[in-house]
Amino acid sequence: MRAALLATLMICSGCSDACQNTVVSRNLSPDGTHVAVLFQRDCGATTGFSTQISILDAKDKPLGGGNAFVADDDHGAARIGNWEGSWADIKWLSPERLRIRYATKSRLFKQKERVSGVIISYQMVGS
Repeated sequence: MRAALLATLMICSGCSDACQNTVVSRNLSPDGTHVAVLFQRDCGATTGFSTQISILDAKDKPLGGGNAFVADDDHGAARIGNWEGSWADIKWLSPERLRIRYATKSRLFKQKERVSGVIISYQMVGS
């Protein structure tokens, strides 16, 4: 019994999310119902920083990865933001429309067109 418990604990020790989110900016929608959160995600020494964006209810904080946009600098190919991830910028165009601008040569992992009823448009910006 003790050996089984120890084995379970060892297996689950790798189950937690070792990544950390650092919020760069929080932009409240014009009607105050949503917030667009731009954050840097760091998952340890074997990976680079990524830039991620989530659209959340106004009072929420990002948990896990971004639900709208995820990109990195593709090993230094793209412009870097002050937060050490690939550069990006967010702007509300209306209560239900968000524009995300991001650096040319960013490596994109997620680029959703709609999250939580918010329509998202994208614009690549050169260096």
